[in-house]
Amino acid sequence: MGLRFKTSTSNNMRTYFDGLISIRVLYCFSILIATLYGCSNSSVAITGNSGSPGEFTHRMILTEERLTGDTYEPVFTKDFILADVNLNPDNPRRFLNYSGDLSGRYVEALSSCSEKYSDKLDEIVKDILQFQQPDGHFGDPLLIFSEDLINKEHMPLLWGNGRLLAGLLEYYRKTGNNEVLDAAVKLGDFFTGCYKEVTPAVVRRLEGLGADGIICFTQYVEPLVMLSEITGDKKYAEVASQVYPVLPQRGTLHSHGYLTTLRGVLDLYEYDKNPVHFEFVNRAYDDLINSDDYTVYGSVKEYFGGKGERDEGCSTADFIRLSLHLYKLTGKLDYLEKAEFALFNSLYFNQFFTGDFGHHIINNSESTPGIMNAAWWCCTMSGLRAMQIIQNEFFVQNDGDRIKINLLLDTYYSDDNVSIDIKKGGIDNGHHIFEIDVLVTGKDHRTLLIRQPSWTTETEILINGKRVDFTTEGDYISIPGGVGSGDKILLRMNYQTRVIIPGKENILKSEVAAPVRGTLCYGPFIMAVDNRTGYTFLAEPNDNIVYINTLTIMSEEAGNEGSPYLTAWYSHDGYPSRSRVVFRPVSEMTFDGHPYMMVSLKFVPEKNLK
Repeated sequence: MGLRFKTSTSNNMRTYFDGLISIRVLYCFSILIATLYGCSNSSVAITGNSGSPGEFTHRMILTEERLTGDTYEPVFTKDFILADVNLNPDNPRRFLNYSGDLSGRYVEALSSCSEKYSDKLDEIVKDILQFQQPDGHFGDPLLIFSEDLINKEHMPLLWGNGRLLAGLLEYYRKTGNNEVLDAAVKLGDFFTGCYKEVTPAVVRRLEGLGADGIICFTQYVEPLVMLSEITGDKKYAEVASQVYPVLPQRGTLHSHGYLTTLRGVLDLYEYDKNPVHFEFVNRAYDDLINSDDYTVYGSVKEYFGGKGERDEGCSTADFIRLSLHLYKLTGKLDYLEKAEFALFNSLYFNQFFTGDFGHHIINNSESTPGIMNAAWWCCTMSGLRAMQIIQNEFFVQNDGDRIKINLLLDTYYSDDNVSIDIKKGGIDNGHHIFEIDVLVTGKDHRTLLIRQPSWTTETEILINGKRVDFTTEGDYISIPGGVGSGDKILLRMNYQTRVIIPGKENILKSEVAAPVRGTLCYGPFIMAVDNRTGYTFLAEPNDNIVYINTLTIMSEEAGNEGSPYLTAWYSHDGYPSRSRVVFRPVSEMTFDGHPYMMVSLKFVPEKNLK
């Protein structure tokens, strides 16, 4: 893909291409580094047949290498990881009082990486167990969990121990290590004892404490359900069912704790099939997505209720996982599409070039640059865990006779019966191309279903170079006769262009007949103007007019192959003008230092120019 632009119409466009070269160099360099260090789930190859990872896989590799390599600081050494269970004043690090938080998340995430990390992981888990207290908990031995003493200082330990229990149980699922299960049971018993001390007086005492409040109790619903699933002992799930009702309304709660609790309650529903649990989650989810707490990027901020202007990688990962689980249980594609939208526009954006996830100053209008808020103590692992679940459980579903591709991700899937490799093939005459390679074992041909997302308008399919007709099953394309081993599928799709107006229905590009303020969305991508591509556009006063009917694709100038760039004519708010501006996906800010970007813009048809 060349860096060519046939007609230069303004200085900011020429400067854009200078910056674009830098973006491509950084992106390609990060792919080179990640390929050298790549790791993956043992059942999923990281690069597929092409030898070069797609963006989804590349982003996973960045984070996996961040957790296991030494390119960036802080380095995840054993002493660094264990600092929240081995409370050594000579080995301090941030949030060590959240005992088990970082170490538990680390164990959980690495348990789904490749076998080459098994020895390192085994050693870390073995050392963690040495620091378990006689009553089952990890951390400060002087904290007493009784009704009269429980207060703010107890909450970080409870939170961290909940994340550690989830990590230990995920490790047990992988290894079957009974010593680890024994430690997990002991910790689970500690939690059941703590719950008995949660009286109304304790709940009142913890009101308004944010990340150190009642959510530190309710978040351990998730690992308690896991413990019942693994041991067959229902008592842990029964305690979980008694714990979660103390979760208050969103208010100004810490979103990560709130959503982690909802994920646990949905696990509880899947475990015992009590519809009360499902209705609790369903009501909370519907209320959230119809509130101001649900952002234009398809996710949530660090705190609910307008408290603060930061996103959080953990919360975005939670929202994606919760949406996917609701899709799994209901089959409703709206949940799948919400997870997909949050992946591309919130989780991708949230990731730093180091592979870390964390925080950014962001709202429904803009994102402003600041210090690098990489939350290596939590978000880095949470982001990776969400992507592992997407790739291993939802990207492709295979029931033996039917293969369903649910998400058009440029990554690779493999199990005992089928391998699917999807690559972005660029843009051709307005069509976005996906190249799908299929390998199957056993049966010669399998039924293949490919989801046709709501953000597409036209689809063509070629198999082994020949255009074929297809039928539809709901929102899925079905290829008559199925596919066989070695088939190469070319999927050509047109993307829908629309304007998202918070709190209102989206407006298609063709329907904009009068001035409207909103966020441009092309296919699944929120498009932004940023300091690298449109510094003149952003110069104050910048309540500019964008002529939406002049939007065109800049396929040859995309900074990331297959990534759509758009351009349009606009009139600047500060002076008479007719200039061009470039839009690119907010997800690309990962590879460009997260510059200032604007997403809330004024769109009009050019005929309305006065």
